Formats: sequence, C-alpha cells, structure tokens
Amino acid sequence: MQQQGWRTYLYDAEQPYTPVASVTGKGESRQVWYYHTDVTGTPQEVTAADGTLVWAGYIRGFGENAADISNSGAYFHQPLRLPGQYFDDETGLHYNLFRYYAPECGRFVSQDPIGLKGGINLYQYAPNPLSWIDPLGLTTEEITLKPGEILVNPKDVNFSQTTINSAFDTPDGKRSVQSVINDVRKGNIKATDFPAIKVVNVKGQLVVRDGNSRLAIAVKGKAQQIKVILETNVDQLRDFTKRLRNNGLPNTGTSKTPTCK
Repeated sequence: MQQQGWRTYLYDAEQPYTPVASVTGKGESRQVWYYHTDVTGTPQEVTAADGTLVWAGYIRGFGENAADISNSGAYFHQPLRLPGQYFDDETGLHYNLFRYYAPECGRFVSQDPIGLKGGINLYQYAPNPLSWIDPLGLTTEEITLKPGEILVNPKDVNFSQTTINSAFDTPDGKRSVQSVINDVRKGNIKATDFPAIKVVNVKGQLVVRDGNSRLAIAVKGKAQQIKVILETNVDQLRDFTKRLRNNGLPNTGTSKTPTCK
C-alpha cells in the first residue's frame, strides 16, 4: 500500500524476481507503470503507458541507489532494488525476505540462517552481483559469462532447423532430449550451464547458428535465461544462410520448436 492509494507489482512469469510493471490506484482510478531492468532483474527505469520516463535510478554495483531521476513532474516512489529486495524507508536497508541487506557495504546485517554451512562469510550477499543473485537472502545463484556472452530469454531466439537429434550430449554421455528437458524443468539442470549458443542477429531477431538442441531444451524446460554469443565467422555465416534455405526457412528462422528425429 502507498500512503495515498495502493500499489501492486507484476513480475515476469519466467523470471519471478524481475518486475515488468506496477499498477497504482486510488478510488476508481488505475494507472500502469512499466519497468525496465538489467539482466539480473534490477530496475533501471520506469515509464508511463505513453512511454514517458517517470523514474531512472543510478544503481551502484551492490545495489545502492545513488540517485533518483524523475521526469514526471512529481516524485515517483520506486522502492525495488536488487532482485527480491525492497527499500525500507525507516531503516535505509533493503528487505530481502529472510534477511535485511545493507547496500552501502554490500552485506547482510544478520547472519546466514544455516550458519557455516553456507560458507565462512556469514554476511556475504554474492561474490559478483552482475552474475549472482540472492532474491531470498538464503542462497546465491551463479551465472558465469565468458567474454562476448550475454544472457537472453530463450523465447527471444529463433531456431534455424525444423528437426533436432533425439539424443543430447552431456558430460555423462548421451541422453534423450526429453529427459534433459525434464531435468531443466525440475531444476536439476540449469540451462545457463550449457555452452553459449551461437546466434546471428538478423534485422534485430536473434537466430541460432549453432545450438538448436540446447535452445529447444531451454524453451521446453521453461528456462528463464540462456547464454548466447554472436557468430562473427564469415564461413559460418555463409553456412547459416545455406542451412536456413535448405530447411525452407526465412532469414529470421522460426519460433516453432523443432521436433526430434
């Protein structure tokens, strides 16, 4: 609730700690505000329904909001910080569900509930807030990126094939694609642990150059993110164009998940 009216937040169904919008109201009036976040889900800007920028924050490395910028003509209250965190006006701390977090020093103010089982630093947030998140204040999630790799939503990438092999190579040998999909859904395997998928940017649409099976598993397994890297090899780009043509697909590929053969 707000001091004058109410507010509720809407989150990405596939990235549950990433806000996409908030709805505010007073009486019968309603207004929708749209959130623009970085790759971790930390808010960077908020816009009105007509695209007008109403809030922008300068968020430092470990979540401290160094400055609020408002173009709405009035102060826009935006308390969301790092994934899972809510700014507490009274204490200046971030409420992180199971613990409170102090952004100016990048540490929790209370010890890890599981003690030394969580590591020797009982107050640590994450080694690197650009590739780790701790939305509950309990355990971190790591995403390691190599130079040139970025994280994207699997649904934002198109396929370059209509079929894929039913067997998938894993460190433990070949497995059926469906069994790997099941493990991704259950959280036993993270799609972000797969090697980065090589993609081509075709008029703003990312299309797989190499890694259709990995993308299919990520999509069917309802993964939130995958690692991709842009293909720059000229010979591979020629092969990519030829593959699309042989598969009867346009240059932008297809969003339809390939079938196993």
